[in-house]
Amino acid sequence: MTDLLGYQGRTCVVTGAASGMARALTESLVELGADVYAIDRVASNVPGVTRSLVADLSDKASIDELFRALPDTFDAFFGVAGLAGVHTSFLDTFTVNFIANKYITDRYLVDRIAPGGSIAYVTSAGGLRWEFPEIRDELTPFTAPERSWDDLVDLTARFDEEHGGELAGFVGYMLSKRALNLLVAERVETFAAKKVRVNAVLPSMTATGMLGDFAEQRGGLDNLKAASTGPAGRLAEPGDMAKALVFLGSDLAGFISGVFLDVDYGMNALELAGINPMRTRWTFAQSLAKQS
Repeated sequence: MTDLLGYQGRTCVVTGAASGMARALTESLVELGADVYAIDRVASNVPGVTRSLVADLSDKASIDELFRALPDTFDAFFGVAGLAGVHTSFLDTFTVNFIANKYITDRYLVDRIAPGGSIAYVTSAGGLRWEFPEIRDELTPFTAPERSWDDLVDLTARFDEEHGGELAGFVGYMLSKRALNLLVAERVETFAAKKVRVNAVLPSMTATGMLGDFAEQRGGLDNLKAASTGPAGRLAEPGDMAKALVFLGSDLAGFISGVFLDVDYGMNALELAGINPMRTRWTFAQSLAKQS
């Protein structure tokens, strides 16, 4: 039988692999015959992984140590790990969700992904509308290639201070996901020159370990479900996102780069068509004004 997905014998790296959609992805990749390096804050116990590595994505030194332990080249990188921001600070949330991913992309992936390989990041439906010019203007200071880890930490801390010094972690979630979407778009040409594809999956609300945090932020699980089920009539499951990621990293998606795949059963399409109101049209500054 033809291996249409092309994972047999290929080396894949997955962050956040101990739980949720990243665990479901890791299980799928192992089943498809990939050599999987599973990364998380705790050891991943998914059977069949090539190696489980513990790393703290909020810490640059830990990331550097991680990449010293990884193969010199690999075929696919899936950046899934993230924080909801409900119980973490603005800076910590933004660091894990964006600064770490930018650092990994610009410092390591640009030289470590084999030609023909792929990168796929999990962003969020909470990061929609990043492409609107007035919103993009808020994000470009964070995505500039010359921004180092320390520069970004300082910039993020100053950004917080400029807005009162008490920005909530969940606010950092939205900003970080928008910034990561823009980063993917801005790096398409960089990676195309190396015959590497880079894409993003934008999940709708998914029943992972972070569901309780999101429910708390929305005032309870009933409120969250009412706003997040959409045409599917249910929340997404981790496997729904894993399947989308498997596709984007596979040979079937060999001519797909710079795609922002809404895995939401049409929720964003209804907003774009004007059937449902567009919930995230405002800039970051406007969002803060609404909250105050």
